[in-house]
Amino acid sequence: MHPSQPPNIVVLVSHDTGRHISPYGVSTVHTPQAERLAREGVVFTNAFCTSPGCCPSRAGLFSGRSPHAVGMLGQTGAWAGFRFAPDATHAAQHFHHLGYETMLLGLAHEIAGAGCPDSFFDGIGFDVLDGNRLFARDLRNRMDDILDARQQPDQPFYLQIGTQETHTGYLRDGVQPYDELGVMIPDSPALTDGPGAREQFAALQGSVNRLDEGLGHVLDTLEARGLRDNTLLVYTTDHGLPMPREKTTLYDRGIGVFLMMRYPGVFAAGRRCDTLISNIDVLPTLIEAAGGTPAAGIEGRSVFPLLTGAAGARERDMLFAEKTFHTSYDPIRCVRTRQFKYIFNFESVRPENYCLDIYNKPVLLENLAALERSPARFDELYDLDADPQETKNLAEEPHMQAVRRRLAAALVTWMTDTSDPLLHGPVASPRFYQKLYWLQRQRQEG
Repeated sequence: MHPSQPPNIVVLVSHDTGRHISPYGVSTVHTPQAERLAREGVVFTNAFCTSPGCCPSRAGLFSGRSPHAVGMLGQTGAWAGFRFAPDATHAAQHFHHLGYETMLLGLAHEIAGAGCPDSFFDGIGFDVLDGNRLFARDLRNRMDDILDARQQPDQPFYLQIGTQETHTGYLRDGVQPYDELGVMIPDSPALTDGPGAREQFAALQGSVNRLDEGLGHVLDTLEARGLRDNTLLVYTTDHGLPMPREKTTLYDRGIGVFLMMRYPGVFAAGRRCDTLISNIDVLPTLIEAAGGTPAAGIEGRSVFPLLTGAAGARERDMLFAEKTFHTSYDPIRCVRTRQFKYIFNFESVRPENYCLDIYNKPVLLENLAALERSPARFDELYDLDADPQETKNLAEEPHMQAVRRRLAAALVTWMTDTSDPLLHGPVASPRFYQKLYWLQRQRQEG
């Protein structure tokens, strides 16, 4: 069923949360608002992001395209310099063209990071802009404030919200450790149950708890304003937890994300959907729900027909993810099906691709032995049914060569179709050329 009126759209994105909320089986995290949303909407149990770094992942989410296709091969902060491509179209522009009033509240790392000027938002498409750092607890007031700032109340609205939670720096941000229900250390080959792990996960769970309170403020505000029934709400995160073998890697713990949607009367309540979905599929789904047609350049596939029971609805059989830069150059690409994961490493790096300088936390220091392995082959192949932890690389096994060739071919086809710059050789960051120019100028001015 397609509604007669276009819905308001709210997209709430957290930072570094993976699937560490109770609707995804984490029993030691108290997230009653996420449970409430799960009862009223759809939980996607097989959702993945396009990149295990915040800026590229969000670029995929809000463009419906692979991060490299919109210029986002790394972080947008002033030190890295990546920027949403001028010829790329952000979700705000798509909805502006569909007659929506568009608003931003909080972080939009696909556009600007630390040290970036406000001019980075010029031409992106937001009518109302409050891009200041947002903590979930502040949604109690700032959600009302931005809705009150609307200039076109007769139009439907698109509201994008980005919270600071659950990024590291929990105690610095005023989060209290939360261990009322105990601490769950995930079943991971790179984690052991030690004092450092418990300390860090208790702090993480406190941040998750506060994130959940922020979700409650969003739900309550929509309810109080009579907006609940005509609002399509999306609740998701950018990538996996900042833990060893998770964030910044293409293993499932790095690219697996929670994703929930609620659209009363249109999407079935209380549904758990196991379709394979990439976060580039979210934007075309929202565009179709709004009565539009996804533009030809959008790579993502709308799941709106799947959620409404439309005839001819098709599911994905594979998805792709990537990393080029995070704190350093580390170009890797992967293709994932329901059963297999194929990862291609373009440079000689550790198989876990973790950043010790960034994640120098007790949990990582306690697990260095699990991370110090032999250098990775240039490719990795995992049977996810038999080995969900992705610990046994089957790339050289004779009986897996047909699968290896098929997935390698699919990967290079995707890279070709999306004009991946890696096909033409190593990629430099924007700051590389600025630094080189400065160096050369010293000789001229000396």
